[in-house]
Amino acid sequence: MRLIFGAVFLLAASLAAPAQFAPKAEIYGGFSYANYELFSESAAVSAGSSSTTSSSVTTTNNARIGLVGWNAAVTAGLSPWFGLTSDFSGNYSYSSISNMETTSILCGSNCSETITTLTTNSRFRVYNFLFGPQFSYPHGKIRAFAHFLLGGRQQSLMETGTTTVTSGTSTSVIGGFAESTAPSDQFAMAFGGGADYPIRKNLSWRLAADYLTNQGTYQNHFRASTGVVWRVGK
Repeated sequence: MRLIFGAVFLLAASLAAPAQFAPKAEIYGGFSYANYELFSESAAVSAGSSSTTSSSVTTTNNARIGLVGWNAAVTAGLSPWFGLTSDFSGNYSYSSISNMETTSILCGSNCSETITTLTTNSRFRVYNFLFGPQFSYPHGKIRAFAHFLLGGRQQSLMETGTTTVTSGTSTSVIGGFAESTAPSDQFAMAFGGGADYPIRKNLSWRLAADYLTNQGTYQNHFRASTGVVWRVGK
């Protein structure tokens, strides 16, 4: 909730530029596609060993998921080439992505077990609230722009999973779970830009793309969007 209030405050601040600058405002809305990285890549880790016992953990998964949604932005122009942008987006996916972790245990000369945990994430939703400078460069009819944005993101998903144990030729299910994670807030940033092409007076069509990441995850996300820009002001 504090993130949302902060977003509203910064949006108002970007629009309330000093009157002497007589800024033009750009209002953008359109369709968005995002490709998000949810997990680390496949890995194999040795958990310890001795002459009679050993264990190792192997993780495999599908690390990326595609989401569709919307993107909106308001830019207050402080000069012909510089402005402040408030950017908002929401992206959703009803498909699922799975992560399987297998632990192999050698517990003696005639003793071995394999513990497999399969976790599936679905109903993924992510919202970005981003703010920062935008630089524009007109070239003929096309107006190119680039921006660097900081802010936050909020995400939630449904997580289900099962754990099975295989000992020799016997396999048994020892647990299962299903839970919906509460929305979590994270710091986020975006680098990107795009180009606007005029379609009529005060209206342009925009193509844009951004690289996004969030603090502490080392994950790489990408977002593309297209839609209409309406310019108002002098």
